[in-house]
Amino acid sequence: MKLKVKISLIEFGDEKTFSIEQIKNWFPPGKFDKRYPQEYLKKWLYTNSKYLEFLDISYRWDDERKRLILTPSNKIGLAPLRNPYGGKVYGSIVVKPRLGWIKIYEILETIDWKYQPFFLKDEEPIINDGILPRWFKAVDTLEAISRALDLLMKGMNSKQVISKVPVGIVNWNTYSIKSVPYGKYDQFTSLITNYSIDLEIHRQFKSIIRMIAYDISNSKVPVKIKHKTKQLIANIEKKLENVVPSPLNIEKLKKIRIPNFYRTLYEKAIQKCIEYINQSRFSIDIGNFYGLPWSIEMDRLFEYWIEHWTYFFAKKIGARFYSDIRRNSRIRFYNLGYWKSLSQLKPDIIIEKGSKTLIIEVKYKKHLMYLQYGKYSPEILEEHRRDLHQLLSYMSSSINEKRVGCLIYPKVKGNISNQFSTLINYTNTRANVDVILCNVLFQPEEFLTSIENIWSEKYASFT
Repeated sequence: MKLKVKISLIEFGDEKTFSIEQIKNWFPPGKFDKRYPQEYLKKWLYTNSKYLEFLDISYRWDDERKRLILTPSNKIGLAPLRNPYGGKVYGSIVVKPRLGWIKIYEILETIDWKYQPFFLKDEEPIINDGILPRWFKAVDTLEAISRALDLLMKGMNSKQVISKVPVGIVNWNTYSIKSVPYGKYDQFTSLITNYSIDLEIHRQFKSIIRMIAYDISNSKVPVKIKHKTKQLIANIEKKLENVVPSPLNIEKLKKIRIPNFYRTLYEKAIQKCIEYINQSRFSIDIGNFYGLPWSIEMDRLFEYWIEHWTYFFAKKIGARFYSDIRRNSRIRFYNLGYWKSLSQLKPDIIIEKGSKTLIIEVKYKKHLMYLQYGKYSPEILEEHRRDLHQLLSYMSSSINEKRVGCLIYPKVKGNISNQFSTLINYTNTRANVDVILCNVLFQPEEFLTSIENIWSEKYASFT
């Protein structure tokens, strides 16, 4: 399908304006009257509102300038566009990340895919610029298959053989009755299992790994991924060497019944296979992207990434670690009589060691940039004030002598400075409470250096 319409936006709130001439190109010839743009635009928006909402794109009409303004939010991704006359897919809308497409895969891999894209199922596949290829779930799928095959499906396809040495499960009763009395000491009746049994589930596994092997042969696949997948494939192939692959079929995979002992690992592997088959609509084909509409909430991805590296740091220094993502950072109130206020508060991240507590709140906002350049509205200033109050309330829950609170923002520009402060209380003395506004890139080394400096209070010059 040849694209006729392509709308590209950049995530994180950058508006994009479209003139009447540009909007006209979104309609078939003769199906748009420039004298009444809003009437036709309503029809286009009605047809595509589902996809704009999926990518969290807001829109408004500037009547004075006769312009349509589309504004992305915290989501990136890809969605189709449908022709308002007939409803067929005739283009796409893309919200790109500021950090580049390839970084998205690296980030998802870093956090072990604990957070994944959302997909619009039952949608017609669309073609667009290369984004997330289907091999991005290759390792995860192969590892699930490998763990299932480690069980070897014992007893599911056994056969009786007579061997010269004891193998498998020997029928000693038969040996004592039919072999020993007749001097046939080298004839053992045994039950052995063919560990490469040709079950339908294994035929499907064989087809999946062949699909993955083809996917990773692409020159654009990172060497690290190729190396790991090839090792897993070689291991699986040994176990399935006598299995003949059958055509992949999701419905067949869903209906396969597994004995109880093997069910947990096999069903997990089956689910991963189904996901991979669905994901196979994501593929790089002659530089194009062919796949289902998808989106990722960048604020959640940012939280998972920060959580991953702060845990790495806490483990390194031997500190206790709590996080909202791990669901163990809850602050509770004990009812001393009559209490019907908030039952729980959840800081994003808490790191504690000795007499020091570091509390981190992750804010996927541009507030630090606005504050530095003085381009903030009263609404942004009020929101920032609430964020600070939230952080301070979490810090008050710690009884440690030293408390440090940090609001972490994504770094939008390279010249935005971090801000540091210490709290002076009502008696005009230092309260041993520091607050830091820190902006970071998706760069582990730089972030770990920043968090180390915060923990060791290298910023503190107040005496």
